[in-house]
Amino acid sequence: MSAVTSPKIDQLSRGYGNVGGRPAGERFYDAFQRYLKANRESLFDLTLTAASAEVLVGQDIADLDSRLVEAIRITNPSLADEHLLGLTGEELQGAINTAKGKYFEYLVADRLNAGEQVGPVLLPDGYNAVLADSLNQPGWDMQIVGPDGATADYLQLKATDSAGYIQEALHRYPDIEILATHEVAHSGLVLDSGITESDLHDQVSSAIDVMDDSVAERFLDYFSPLFPLVAIATWEGYKVSVGQQTIDKFKLAIARRGQRIVAAKLAGAAVYAAGGGLLAIPAAFAGGLLFDRYWNQEAIITSFRADTNRLLSMRLSQQSRLLSGESL
Repeated sequence: MSAVTSPKIDQLSRGYGNVGGRPAGERFYDAFQRYLKANRESLFDLTLTAASAEVLVGQDIADLDSRLVEAIRITNPSLADEHLLGLTGEELQGAINTAKGKYFEYLVADRLNAGEQVGPVLLPDGYNAVLADSLNQPGWDMQIVGPDGATADYLQLKATDSAGYIQEALHRYPDIEILATHEVAHSGLVLDSGITESDLHDQVSSAIDVMDDSVAERFLDYFSPLFPLVAIATWEGYKVSVGQQTIDKFKLAIARRGQRIVAAKLAGAAVYAAGGGLLAIPAAFAGGLLFDRYWNQEAIITSFRADTNRLLSMRLSQQSRLLSGESL
């Protein structure tokens, strides 16, 4: 009895066999090359995604001046509550101004107690600068205490660029000298500390941005897939323009690669928002690789279901023909 083969089996035999002088298994080699190309494409997409991420390193509370952090938290205690304050507008400016004044006090006291000269002020041996315990201490902000524990002098400390504010303070407490930031030194009403108000403002503002950085803000800082998506769309569109692929393949490539980039960005952004820093980059790679695995599994399942349904249809058709008495 001669073997009976179906046309489909004959077609597969011709495709993967040694036909027409082609090496045996060449189609399998072609399939392997397509697999390598897909892997290179995936690696390129993930590298592009990681390279486009704006991972901000060095912006952590631990990297800030401890005195600066202390000043912000004392004057704005809500900022210590899981970074949920979300200050904006006038509230933000008020927080900066109050923290700036306290930070200025800390800087002056620390430098004086370290034996440094702040403007014209230099403490004699055995003397210490002691700040007021209360944020609302009337009249003075710092007292100079001698070796015997007695107060030798008082100072007002003002971080401002407003001469009017200085005049008001002097009007209220004319007997207490003022040590102020450099911007108001030209008024001749204060002692010039040599510390600028603008520098204090910038330092406090930057520190508040770090301390008040919410999880959602960090997530959005990292999750920015626009650049890699535009780059991929441009490349795939170029291949269409030169005839290397059809519009249908272009759509499929954009869908597959676009979803891979979004999946990688989501994984990286989640880690970055949780405070992972540079760990967001390997997380993005891992997210993209997991997506590829999911995509491949879905493609295999879809193909398997389609082939199963086709075989089932063929079997049902064969049975129907047998029952009707038709010859196969």
